[in-house]
Amino acid sequence: MADGTVSAQPISVRDHSTARVAGFAVLVSLGSFFHYLQRGDILMHGDAVAHINIARRVFDSLTPGPLGLGTVWLPLPHLLMMPFLLSNKMWQSGAGASFPSMIAYVFGVVGIFRLVQRLLECDARTQPAARVGAWVAALAYGINPNLIYMQATALTETLY
Repeated sequence: MADGTVSAQPISVRDHSTARVAGFAVLVSLGSFFHYLQRGDILMHGDAVAHINIARRVFDSLTPGPLGLGTVWLPLPHLLMMPFLLSNKMWQSGAGASFPSMIAYVFGVVGIFRLVQRLLECDARTQPAARVGAWVAALAYGINPNLIYMQATALTETLY
């Protein structure tokens, strides 16, 4: 300052809320995945079986190639599943096709959290309320039972 005094600057404290939200989502995702895998429910839905077979036939069929992707569904989920379905065990159990949806679920929960936090946070006064609102929104999205099941299976809704 002009009179020689130094003004105290607030020390920035890193907010680890996003990491906590991501950790919560990872725990929910892995817990539900192992629950449904143990019960044999990953391929319970007929569409899940169709998705893993579409992805697998690109490299494992009488006529392998990208033309195997031509179905009523868009090809992106099948392309993302393919590396995880190289193993016969991962293909037969359907577990390999769950990974892209599980990753998308975690990104979705974190995305909802960050979106709501940024929308509600105007200045330092609203920061605590914005964080609470963001947690509520992330939990409302992340603990949806339908979404939790979908992300643990070979279904593609979570990815979209």
